[in-house]
Amino acid sequence: MKGLTDITQNLASVGIFHQAPCCVEFTHKRLEPDSLPLIIVGYYDILAFLIFTKADMTTPQDSKFEPGMGIRFGLAYAALFLPFAIATPYLQVLLEKQGFDKQAIGLIQGTIEIMAVISPPLWGLFSDRIHRPKLVLLLTVIGAVPTFLAFGAVSKLMGALLVAVIFGLFFRPLIPLTDGLTFRYLHNKPGDYGPVRTGGSLGFVGMVIIMELLGVGGSGAREVILYAFAAVGIIHAMSIILALPSDSLTVSSESRNTHPKTDWKVFISASFILFTIASFLGRMAMMSHYHFFTLFLKEDLGATNTGYIWIVGSISEIPLIFFSGYLLRRIGVRKLFALGLVGIVVRLVGTSLSTSVWQVVPLQMLHALTFGAYHVSSVTYVSRLVPEHMKSSAQTIFSGLSMGLGGLCGGAFGGFIAQNYGFSTLYALFGGIAFVALIILLLFVHPPESVNRGA
Repeated sequence: MKGLTDITQNLASVGIFHQAPCCVEFTHKRLEPDSLPLIIVGYYDILAFLIFTKADMTTPQDSKFEPGMGIRFGLAYAALFLPFAIATPYLQVLLEKQGFDKQAIGLIQGTIEIMAVISPPLWGLFSDRIHRPKLVLLLTVIGAVPTFLAFGAVSKLMGALLVAVIFGLFFRPLIPLTDGLTFRYLHNKPGDYGPVRTGGSLGFVGMVIIMELLGVGGSGAREVILYAFAAVGIIHAMSIILALPSDSLTVSSESRNTHPKTDWKVFISASFILFTIASFLGRMAMMSHYHFFTLFLKEDLGATNTGYIWIVGSISEIPLIFFSGYLLRRIGVRKLFALGLVGIVVRLVGTSLSTSVWQVVPLQMLHALTFGAYHVSSVTYVSRLVPEHMKSSAQTIFSGLSMGLGGLCGGAFGGFIAQNYGFSTLYALFGGIAFVALIILLLFVHPPESVNRGA
């Protein structure tokens, strides 16, 4: 209990509650905006404490990993999201330090989004072709780290765009390749995706907190970002080598020996196409949040320390992802994805109506649905549509079409709407796009259990 005692002391320092001799009691102290960082750290500590001490409560016996494998996958996912915790919020800061203006930064990041459409399917097909998913994943990490560091050496736009193309080529496939490897393993072995994916959320939030503590907002931000990315890149590569299972455990002997061909009919089936369209529209809608939320907070609501408001959303996803296996068994993958789309609609429309930071903060908790439910259900749906030897191809092609293309279109159209009509109009319109996605899902997309494919 010492760990939990330390956590409550952390929260007590900002007046959330005080410790009595026999229990923890809430206080009525008024919360100030400056208290938000410590509140976030405290609740992050609580979630990590509960997850790593109560893991046995999450899944039935036949869904548990073999001894040690759950921890290994969880650590691998935590390491996977360390570089994303740097590149996602802080690449724009690095580019600004390199002397690029906002328009140039948008063009550079847009180039990376273009590669998110092209790169994942190429790597996924290559992985399934040679039956070496772990090796292919390691190659992408080895390519992504030095390419990101190259951003710190360029000051001309054409050079930065070239770096963005190469960086996107190696960086964007990391998540779908890891998911593909994981679902390959789960195809033949017991286990539950949700708890191990929680490691990624914990890694992301923890790394953002570390970056803030290292002073990423100060004058030395450039050096902090570059050195930190190099360090987490090494950690990520080592996690792939040491934590993830060998290719012999993730690729069945039947796949290795028979070299089954890719069944392209899967990708032109009504189930895959309609689900991908719904996912594309949902991702496009959420780009109004991912690309413009910080500007909305600063320009429309006058907020400061916006990074900590982002973290509220990231923390909220952790419990849902952790218990997603139970939810999938209880309500099914299609209904869980529908909840994700409902969350997007409510979150964006609510944001369009918000006039203060403290109206936005509770909406951030819907990230549990808009990312947690959305992501887990989407990768699970796609995995259930295809046989074992196509897991990597399916995840990366789906990622390119829905996440990559959705992100590109959302950023492009969202920027035009925000520039000409304002953020409130942007969020309201994109909430409507998410509602269209929900209608498509409910009317035309069948549960994957009704599709006669490998599970």
